[in-house]
Amino acid sequence: MKIGQLVRIFIPKIIDYCLTIDEEEIVRLQDLEYTRNTFGVSSYPFWSRTDNVNDSKRFWTEIHIIHEDEFRVSSQWTIKHIEKFKNYLIGKNLTTEDEFNKFDFDMEKENDTKLDNKLRANSRYRGNAIGNSQNLLVRNILSNLGDETFGERDWSNTKEFFDNCCAYCGSNEKLIMEHAIPINKTMMGEHKLGNIIPSCNSCNNKKGSKSYDDFLGEETDKIQKIEDYMQSKNYHPLNEDPKSEMISELLKMAYLETAEVSKRYIQIIEMIQSDK
Repeated sequence: MKIGQLVRIFIPKIIDYCLTIDEEEIVRLQDLEYTRNTFGVSSYPFWSRTDNVNDSKRFWTEIHIIHEDEFRVSSQWTIKHIEKFKNYLIGKNLTTEDEFNKFDFDMEKENDTKLDNKLRANSRYRGNAIGNSQNLLVRNILSNLGDETFGERDWSNTKEFFDNCCAYCGSNEKLIMEHAIPINKTMMGEHKLGNIIPSCNSCNNKKGSKSYDDFLGEETDKIQKIEDYMQSKNYHPLNEDPKSEMISELLKMAYLETAEVSKRYIQIIEMIQSDK
């Protein structure tokens, strides 16, 4: 598989991350210097609004709508960009090392034509695509509950609360937003200030889908620090809500309904295609 194909697979996830987690990333990805530092791509930003695209041959033709603006993604990717692209995705919790390495394995063992045929023939690949949609819907629901707002200054205050260090290991490396309680249908974390803590990339990757207390284990002082922070922001985890079981069931319903909708439209389109 070519790196361009890989980038295209993850564009929807990157857009969803921007819309639900960090809208400022929309702007950063339009910046050439940020793109250079992040991906190693030297000549064009990750994406650009269509009205700013000067060299259309260097951007894919697909249009992506983000906040009513039309964007096109740069097509200038080579094999040397894979490692940085992988680190970006993992750092944003858009994939895991194991998941990404499956693509690496395919790139080593299959040529592009054989891999494309394999993906089209493999029903599990279709199932994974539906699973991505299911997870994104649940994430979107949990990321938009309530009417809380916060900005860059609030994030700076959060980092100061943790002495501008990783809440898990105490490192003062580059800090990213980390959800202490993961945003999924099992943990039911939310994208609220009280659930967002600073983490280094290493801890963020190691923690994965674990809750902060499971990840920290017996490090009770760090657990207490995080819980003190949650309390200071008046954050009450959904999994501790008296109606948590009802909320969990609703998220499961949304998850399952997404699969049924996807399957229904797949069947309709396949029926249309067969009726020729």
